[in-house]
Amino acid sequence: MASRSRNTATDVQRYVLLPKRGLHSEALREPLASPQIFSSMMAARLDLQGVAKAAAQPEAAVKIVHSSAQSGPKLVELSDVAANALKASNAGVRLVPLVRYEIARSPRWQVLRPAAVRSKAAAAAAPGLKIKVVDTVSGKPVRGAMVVAFTNFAGQEGAQGTSNAKGEVTLQFTGASKTLDLLLIYGPAGYWGLCERARKIRNGDSVGIAPIDLAVPDFLATVYGGHPAEAGNGVRVGVIDTGVDGKHPDLTVLGGAAFVADENDAGGWGPAKEQGEHGTHVAGIIASRGRQPAGKPGVAPGVALYSYRVFPNAGGGATNYDILRAIEQGVQDQCDLLNLSLGGASPDEAVHDAIKEAYDKGTLCIVAAGNDGRQPVSYPAAWTESIAVSAAGRQGTFPANSSEALDIAPPAAATDEMLFIAQFSNVGPEIDLTGPGVGIVSTLPGGGYGVMSGTSMACPAAAGAAAALLAAQPKVLKMKRNRDRSTAMLAVINAAAKSQGFPKDLEGLGMLP
Repeated sequence: MASRSRNTATDVQRYVLLPKRGLHSEALREPLASPQIFSSMMAARLDLQGVAKAAAQPEAAVKIVHSSAQSGPKLVELSDVAANALKASNAGVRLVPLVRYEIARSPRWQVLRPAAVRSKAAAAAAPGLKIKVVDTVSGKPVRGAMVVAFTNFAGQEGAQGTSNAKGEVTLQFTGASKTLDLLLIYGPAGYWGLCERARKIRNGDSVGIAPIDLAVPDFLATVYGGHPAEAGNGVRVGVIDTGVDGKHPDLTVLGGAAFVADENDAGGWGPAKEQGEHGTHVAGIIASRGRQPAGKPGVAPGVALYSYRVFPNAGGGATNYDILRAIEQGVQDQCDLLNLSLGGASPDEAVHDAIKEAYDKGTLCIVAAGNDGRQPVSYPAAWTESIAVSAAGRQGTFPANSSEALDIAPPAAATDEMLFIAQFSNVGPEIDLTGPGVGIVSTLPGGGYGVMSGTSMACPAAAGAAAALLAAQPKVLKMKRNRDRSTAMLAVINAAAKSQGFPKDLEGLGMLP
């Protein structure tokens, strides 16, 4: 959705200002150090002086909020009148609404309808049903576990809460016990979750969740655990995400930048204050150099890893303007592959043009298909120039009673009845590949490991596998950075993909080795 603010005279909306074709043009050239002159020139070109004067802001009919380059894309604010005039003009530019994309981690089930509305007096007399979340190995309390107790799963009725330092969580139920349709616990860093059906809970019960054991292979390790430490050597991979913790002992980040216009691009490529764990987890799937017993390797530990943070520290989505700038920087840094574990519903031209330009300059964009529950592939994965990745899982690679059990969905693979495409994964004719995306253990900020699911995880699994394949093709990597190079890299990737026996709309060409 476009960003809108209020002006004393008229509504003002934010757009990405682009040339009629591509991302750069002399039509966008801004006089050095003078966005006011550019704004005045645009106003004159569009015959908007009268509109600007009426707003008592003659220099701001077209206000530049941020500029990526002298002749490059710009984040601008325009009144509705100015926007309509520009669209009707022959100014050699176009306006693309500012939209936001979200990370492609699988959504968590939540209570939408409380089981009962209780008065303050009733709540004071009986404060609810208290349970304790504990470590199944040590018996110690677990803090930060999200407990979701459904009395009616279909109607998403029940109660939920997060465990405190004592492992305790109070659920707003009446009575000393409650029979649940489903008890879900999403574990904090270092723990698996829990999924129990038809569970009766009593006040004072202890419920255990299992700690992650790095010695036990998850689905990612089952498929790619045999890759050598030098896998991906000579290939550059950029992660466009929430930032990466370069201080993690198992991650080496060679460079990057922050692209968040609302923060003046400050703060660097490290993890964002909100949702910062996502980008670090994604990066570890690709390039972790960890070794057991304290660590876990990624698919291609030998790659040169770059981090481009596009999600703000305050949380919320990443704008198309910031994402296109990150893609441009990744191309400039000569990344061979760019991983975008993000998506949205809008068929946005700005990011599409950036992906097309990256392809024309020898860089492939691998993109998460989205997690809307077998809905159409989200954008930018749906664009032809993207490599769209769905999420697969395998029973037996996560605890049978973990929260990942809810991700199992038919049909089973023809090659292995334990394989499935996750119920949350988007699917459709745009899918190119599938990858491990259910119950994936990877790096987290602060030096630890945790489990996540989503096409966000399948995407870097495919990116890492693609990097390992390309590392074995030095002639392709040495090609001039143009469209032919991208086509040759894509041919290597597509030729290696192996069908798992799912319908094509679910797996595309299949999974990379």
